[in-house]
Amino acid sequence: MRMIHKQENSSATRVLLVRHAQSHASVQKLIAGSRTCAGLTELGRTQAALLTARLEAEQLPLNALLTSPVRRARETADVLANGLNLGAPAIETEVREMDFGVADGLPIATYERVHGAFDMLAHPERPFAPDGESWSQFRLRAGRVMTDLVSRHRGETVLVVCHAGFIVAVMSALLEALPPVLFTDSTPTATSINELAHDGSEWTMLRFDDAKHIDGVE
Repeated sequence: MRMIHKQENSSATRVLLVRHAQSHASVQKLIAGSRTCAGLTELGRTQAALLTARLEAEQLPLNALLTSPVRRARETADVLANGLNLGAPAIETEVREMDFGVADGLPIATYERVHGAFDMLAHPERPFAPDGESWSQFRLRAGRVMTDLVSRHRGETVLVVCHAGFIVAVMSALLEALPPVLFTDSTPTATSINELAHDGSEWTMLRFDDAKHIDGVE
Protein backbone atom coordinates (compact mmCIF):
# COMPACT_ATOMS: atom_id res chain seq x y z
CA MET A 1 0.00 0.00 0.00
CA ARG A 2 1.47 3.36 -1.03
CA MET A 3 1.30 6.01 1.69
CA ILE A 4 2.17 9.69 1.14
CA HIS A 5 2.13 12.94 3.10
CA LYS A 6 -1.28 14.56 3.10
CA GLN A 7 -0.14 17.73 1.37
CA GLU A 8 1.69 16.17 -1.59
CA ASN A 9 -0.90 17.29 -4.14
CA SER A 10 -3.28 20.03 -3.06
CA SER A 11 -5.28 19.76 -6.30
CA ALA A 12 -6.07 16.08 -5.83
CA THR A 13 -9.56 14.83 -5.11
CA ARG A 14 -9.58 13.65 -1.51
CA VAL A 15 -12.11 11.21 -0.12
CA LEU A 16 -12.33 10.63 3.62
CA LEU A 17 -14.06 7.33 4.26
CA VAL A 18 -15.21 7.41 7.87
CA ARG A 19 -16.58 4.31 9.51
CA HIS A 20 -19.77 4.89 11.48
CA ALA A 21 -19.67 5.06 15.29
CA GLN A 22 -20.45 2.14 17.60
CA SER A 23 -23.86 0.62 16.85
CA HIS A 24 -26.30 -1.56 18.74
CA ALA A 25 -25.71 -4.26 16.13
CA SER A 26 -21.99 -4.27 16.92
CA VAL A 27 -22.58 -4.61 20.66
CA GLN A 28 -25.22 -7.33 20.18
CA LYS A 29 -23.14 -9.16 17.54
CA LEU A 30 -25.82 -8.91 14.89
CA ILE A 31 -25.48 -8.88 11.12
CA ALA A 32 -27.39 -5.68 10.44
CA GLY A 33 -27.81 -4.10 7.04
CA SER A 34 -30.16 -1.46 5.69
CA ARG A 35 -33.29 -3.28 6.80
CA THR A 36 -32.51 -4.09 10.43
CA CYS A 37 -29.97 -1.60 11.84
CA ALA A 38 -31.10 -0.03 15.13
CA GLY A 39 -28.64 2.86 15.05
CA LEU A 40 -25.99 4.10 17.46
CA THR A 41 -25.35 3.40 21.11
CA GLU A 42 -24.74 6.25 23.54
CA LEU A 43 -21.03 5.48 23.31
CA GLY A 44 -21.38 5.69 19.55
CA ARG A 45 -22.84 9.19 19.83
CA THR A 46 -19.91 10.19 22.03
CA GLN A 47 -17.48 8.77 19.45
CA ALA A 48 -19.20 10.73 16.68
CA ALA A 49 -18.92 13.94 18.71
CA LEU A 50 -15.20 13.32 19.26
CA LEU A 51 -14.73 12.74 15.53
CA THR A 52 -16.52 16.02 14.87
CA ALA A 53 -14.12 17.86 17.18
CA ARG A 54 -11.17 16.14 15.46
CA LEU A 55 -12.27 17.18 11.99
CA GLU A 56 -13.03 20.71 13.16
CA ALA A 57 -9.51 20.99 14.59
CA GLU A 58 -7.99 19.73 11.33
CA GLN A 59 -9.81 22.51 9.44
CA LEU A 60 -10.14 20.46 6.27
CA PRO A 61 -11.94 22.25 3.42
CA LEU A 62 -14.83 19.80 3.28
CA ASN A 63 -16.95 20.31 0.17
CA ALA A 64 -19.54 17.58 0.67
CA LEU A 65 -20.86 15.20 3.31
CA LEU A 66 -22.28 11.92 2.05
CA THR A 67 -23.64 8.98 4.02
CA SER A 68 -24.70 5.40 3.61
CA PRO A 69 -28.47 4.95 4.01
CA VAL A 70 -27.95 2.48 6.89
CA ARG A 71 -29.21 3.97 10.14
CA ARG A 72 -25.92 3.79 12.07
CA ALA A 73 -24.16 5.70 9.31
CA ARG A 74 -26.94 8.28 8.96
CA GLU A 75 -26.93 8.98 12.70
CA THR A 76 -23.14 9.41 12.65
CA ALA A 77 -23.41 11.75 9.67
CA ASP A 78 -26.09 13.81 11.40
CA VAL A 79 -23.76 14.45 14.35
CA LEU A 80 -21.00 15.51 11.94
CA ALA A 81 -23.33 17.73 9.92
CA ASN A 82 -24.57 19.56 13.00
CA GLY A 83 -21.13 20.01 14.54
CA LEU A 84 -19.36 21.06 11.34
CA ASN A 85 -22.21 23.16 9.91
CA LEU A 86 -22.17 21.20 6.66
CA GLY A 87 -25.89 21.05 6.03
CA ALA A 88 -27.92 17.88 5.75
CA PRO A 89 -25.82 14.89 4.62
CA ALA A 90 -26.65 13.51 1.19
CA ILE A 91 -27.66 9.85 1.03
CA GLU A 92 -25.25 7.86 -1.14
CA THR A 93 -26.95 4.49 -1.50
CA GLU A 94 -23.99 2.68 -3.03
CA VAL A 95 -21.66 3.22 -0.03
CA ARG A 96 -23.80 0.94 2.13
CA GLU A 97 -22.40 -2.20 3.71
CA MET A 98 -22.43 -5.50 1.82
CA ASP A 99 -25.96 -6.70 1.09
CA PHE A 100 -26.43 -9.55 3.53
CA GLY A 101 -29.53 -10.95 1.85
CA VAL A 102 -31.65 -13.21 4.05
CA ALA A 103 -28.97 -13.03 6.77
CA ASP A 104 -29.81 -9.36 7.49
CA GLY A 105 -30.76 -9.17 11.17
CA LEU A 106 -29.38 -12.54 12.23
CA PRO A 107 -27.04 -13.00 15.19
CA ILE A 108 -23.59 -13.88 13.90
CA ALA A 109 -23.72 -17.27 15.65
CA THR A 110 -27.03 -18.09 13.97
CA TYR A 111 -25.69 -17.06 10.57
CA GLU A 112 -22.70 -19.36 10.95
CA ARG A 113 -24.93 -22.24 12.04
CA VAL A 114 -27.48 -21.78 9.25
CA HIS A 115 -25.38 -20.61 6.32
CA GLY A 116 -21.89 -21.70 7.34
CA ALA A 117 -18.90 -19.44 7.89
CA PHE A 118 -16.62 -19.15 4.87
CA ASP A 119 -13.59 -17.27 3.59
CA MET A 120 -14.90 -14.58 1.23
CA LEU A 121 -11.48 -14.04 -0.32
CA ALA A 122 -11.11 -17.75 -1.06
CA HIS A 123 -14.67 -17.94 -2.44
CA PRO A 124 -15.25 -14.45 -3.91
CA GLU A 125 -18.24 -15.48 -6.08
CA ARG A 126 -20.23 -17.03 -3.23
CA PRO A 127 -23.04 -14.78 -1.96
CA PHE A 128 -22.85 -13.91 1.72
CA ALA A 129 -26.29 -15.53 2.03
CA PRO A 130 -29.16 -16.19 -0.37
CA ASP A 131 -30.24 -12.91 -2.05
CA GLY A 132 -27.04 -11.24 -0.84
CA GLU A 133 -23.88 -9.93 -2.47
CA SER A 134 -20.68 -11.83 -3.08
CA TRP A 135 -17.26 -10.35 -2.30
CA SER A 136 -16.64 -9.85 -6.02
CA GLN A 137 -19.89 -7.92 -6.45
CA PHE A 138 -19.21 -5.81 -3.37
CA ARG A 139 -15.66 -5.04 -4.49
CA LEU A 140 -16.83 -3.98 -7.96
CA ARG A 141 -19.51 -1.72 -6.43
CA ALA A 142 -16.94 -0.07 -4.16
CA GLY A 143 -14.59 0.69 -7.04
CA ARG A 144 -17.43 2.02 -9.19
CA VAL A 145 -18.59 4.36 -6.43
CA MET A 146 -15.14 5.85 -5.95
CA THR A 147 -14.74 6.45 -9.69
CA ASP A 148 -18.10 8.20 -9.68
CA LEU A 149 -17.14 10.37 -6.69
CA VAL A 150 -14.04 11.58 -8.50
CA SER A 151 -16.07 12.56 -11.57
CA ARG A 152 -18.59 14.46 -9.44
CA HIS A 153 -16.16 16.09 -6.98
CA ARG A 154 -12.96 16.58 -8.95
CA GLY A 155 -10.43 18.59 -6.94
CA GLU A 156 -12.66 18.65 -3.85
CA THR A 157 -12.53 17.03 -0.41
CA VAL A 158 -15.46 14.74 0.33
CA LEU A 159 -16.41 13.20 3.68
CA VAL A 160 -18.22 9.86 3.35
CA VAL A 161 -19.74 8.05 6.34
CA CYS A 162 -19.79 4.36 5.53
CA HIS A 163 -18.83 0.92 6.87
CA ALA A 164 -15.80 -1.22 7.66
CA GLY A 165 -16.62 -3.67 4.89
CA PHE A 166 -16.98 -0.90 2.33
CA ILE A 167 -13.62 0.61 3.30
CA VAL A 168 -11.91 -2.77 2.92
CA ALA A 169 -13.63 -3.32 -0.44
CA VAL A 170 -12.42 0.10 -1.64
CA MET A 171 -8.85 -0.71 -0.64
CA SER A 172 -9.03 -4.00 -2.48
CA ALA A 173 -10.60 -2.53 -5.60
CA LEU A 174 -8.42 0.57 -5.93
CA LEU A 175 -5.12 -0.38 -4.33
CA GLU A 176 -5.12 -4.18 -4.44
CA ALA A 177 -4.28 -3.97 -0.74
CA LEU A 178 -5.98 -5.32 2.36
CA PRO A 179 -5.50 -4.64 6.08
CA PRO A 180 -3.76 -7.42 8.06
CA VAL A 181 -6.99 -8.28 9.90
CA LEU A 182 -10.11 -8.77 7.81
CA PHE A 183 -13.84 -8.87 8.34
CA THR A 184 -13.90 -8.21 12.06
CA ASP A 185 -15.82 -5.57 13.98
CA SER A 186 -12.62 -3.79 15.00
CA THR A 187 -10.89 -3.11 11.66
CA PRO A 188 -11.21 -0.38 10.63
CA THR A 189 -12.13 1.10 14.02
CA ALA A 190 -15.43 2.88 14.68
CA THR A 191 -15.21 6.54 13.50
CA SER A 192 -11.76 5.93 12.02
CA ILE A 193 -10.61 8.19 9.19
CA ASN A 194 -9.48 6.37 6.05
CA GLU A 195 -8.31 8.96 3.54
CA LEU A 196 -7.57 8.44 -0.15
CA ALA A 197 -6.49 10.87 -2.85
CA HIS A 198 -6.83 10.75 -6.63
CA ASP A 199 -4.32 12.87 -8.55
CA GLY A 200 -6.03 12.49 -11.91
CA SER A 201 -4.45 9.16 -12.76
CA GLU A 202 -4.13 6.98 -9.66
CA TRP A 203 -5.33 6.48 -6.11
CA THR A 204 -3.12 6.79 -3.03
CA MET A 205 -3.89 5.97 0.60
CA LEU A 206 -3.10 8.94 2.85
CA ARG A 207 -4.15 7.40 6.13
CA PHE A 208 -5.80 4.19 7.31
CA ASP A 209 -7.72 3.39 10.50
CA ASP A 210 -6.86 6.73 12.13
CA ALA A 211 -8.99 6.82 15.27
CA LYS A 212 -6.74 8.58 17.78
CA HIS A 213 -9.64 10.89 18.69
CA ILE A 214 -11.32 8.04 20.60
CA ASP A 215 -8.24 6.67 22.35
CA GLY A 216 -9.19 5.75 25.90
CA VAL A 217 -12.93 6.26 25.36
CA GLU A 218 -15.07 3.34 26.57
